[in-house]
Amino acid sequence: MRTPIFIFLPLTLVILSSCDRDKTAPDVSITEPAYDGKDIQYGDVFIVQFEATDDREDGGLWRVELRAGDGATVKTAQVGLWEGTTTGSLVTGFSLNAESWPSDNMTLAVLADDAAGNRAADFRVFNYTAAADVPETFAILSAAEDGSSSLQQVTADGESIGTWTELPDAHKMAYSDGVIALADASEATVHFVDWSTGEVVGAWEDNTSSGSAPLIRNLRSLGLQAGFVIAHAGGVVAIDPSSALLFERFSEAPWTPIDVQFDGSNCIVWEENAATGSQRLRSWDFITGATGPIIGLAGEAAGWGIVSDQDSGTEGNVFFLSETGLLTLCQTSDGSMNDMCSLLGEGAYEASPHGATGLGGQHALFSRGGFLCRQAVSPVTSGALWPQTGELLGMRTSTNGSVQFILSSATGAEFWEWTEAEEAPMSILSGLPLNTMDVLLVNE
Repeated sequence: MRTPIFIFLPLTLVILSSCDRDKTAPDVSITEPAYDGKDIQYGDVFIVQFEATDDREDGGLWRVELRAGDGATVKTAQVGLWEGTTTGSLVTGFSLNAESWPSDNMTLAVLADDAAGNRAADFRVFNYTAAADVPETFAILSAAEDGSSSLQQVTADGESIGTWTELPDAHKMAYSDGVIALADASEATVHFVDWSTGEVVGAWEDNTSSGSAPLIRNLRSLGLQAGFVIAHAGGVVAIDPSSALLFERFSEAPWTPIDVQFDGSNCIVWEENAATGSQRLRSWDFITGATGPIIGLAGEAAGWGIVSDQDSGTEGNVFFLSETGLLTLCQTSDGSMNDMCSLLGEGAYEASPHGATGLGGQHALFSRGGFLCRQAVSPVTSGALWPQTGELLGMRTSTNGSVQFILSSATGAEFWEWTEAEEAPMSILSGLPLNTMDVLLVNE
């Protein structure tokens, strides 16, 4: 039973001689989460959406606070400014990765103060699960000899919880809100599997995609909210776990997506023209739909990643690996491109174009010449080489900024994680099946 939380706001009486004083408080209404009782946990990106309106042109301030279970102690806050008579819908996000926070009820408070000192507020209570209390379970996707695939649930100590067989043939997967999404190995289809039962509960497919397999180029958790973002041969799409459409953009022939990633609410698509070898970036704001510039790349890139926190002094939120051996920064908001430095290591890039990703918002992590190379954007001379113990099958950046990757060898597959704070990666699971296609951590 949830203990009710009562919030008392102080009342201040101010007497003014002016009859023209604004006495009307702003209107504030939280629209996401829509109700009390939302379950969120360490590592989640918690999106808050609300509407705020003021009746005077001079506008006001708004403040969004996460509070402890007492409803008063502020954990963290976001502050913004609006102008005019209405704001429409406002969105702000919190990355809930504070390891010191205990499991507890928390209160979300949205407060608005206008220029005359009037205040309005709206509240939600949600359930927070701390880092120490989030159970670690792993999903292992394996290919079967009959052309199907299987999913295995494994605990952190390697104990098998359950296995589901005869699932559609898949080459990648992602997890969101109790659903495993499987990217079909040949069709432009994503299948949805209930994480608790193993039942296929739905699918999304695109009839416009054509060309060589896999037609599902990449599949990721949406992150901004429950759902998935898909790069397919015909474009990009975001869908919720029930396969309802959230966002869709089609590519213009002869361009086709290579991959898709999010930088905050900015959806960034890496595309190619297979006939000419040309590549480019396109972007849209997931919330507003605003379109960014189309950015042509100088040559064929071997990998990319998000580095929004880099402080090199050169603008850029995305990096690319050049076939000529350079790390190039790109700023998707204005289309600027800057070659930064020579890359670590020698030899061919492995698992290209998906053998690279951003680490901690400041480093590029990529596989090259039998080494896993970690290179800081600033200072450009900072980096490390770690000898791989097998073939890189794939890597992904988690919500806390760390990178998880899979290595395959003659004795089986291994699941590793490299955090921003550690100088070398750490082995998480070993002895996985030889036919392992993908592995992901499911904190559920």
